[in-house]
Amino acid sequence: MSINPHMTVLGAIFLLLAISSQSAVALKVSFIDPCTVADFPALCRGTIKGQTNVNAATDVAIRELMKRTRHAKEIAKKEMKRDGGVATCLSNFNSAFDNLDKALTNIKENDGFSLNINLSAALTDYDTCSDAMKETRETNNVFYKSAGVLYQMADNCLALSTLVKQ
Repeated sequence: MSINPHMTVLGAIFLLLAISSQSAVALKVSFIDPCTVADFPALCRGTIKGQTNVNAATDVAIRELMKRTRHAKEIAKKEMKRDGGVATCLSNFNSAFDNLDKALTNIKENDGFSLNINLSAALTDYDTCSDAMKETRETNNVFYKSAGVLYQMADNCLALSTLVKQ
């Protein structure tokens, strides 16, 4: 029994086509749910509300984070002592809000590099808030927990930004 070399080549081509079509399906599935890249996918999905376009999903996620940051700033102003974790958070939330506003502009301008920088800066602002709350031992209040959610949302925004088309 001899092996036909043409059949071997055809078999190899068929195998490559099958593998590449599976890869294309896997790639398509990952863009149906942009939150597959997020560290907190359930929170991400709840935030982007079904958006499958990565630019739109990132925009929606940033706007929701800005809305929640605005709300956290209002709470911080009411609870603020002269110094302490909440005061630090208020300052950092103002900075984060400015960075998020710049990030929205970056999306419109298709500037992925600046988008990542501004979202990284916002993430650092939220992390600094959490650290300040830990240092002052103000970790048993609702404000500390909400700061943690803001950090997770910012982390998700940064993950989504890696998919934004440039």
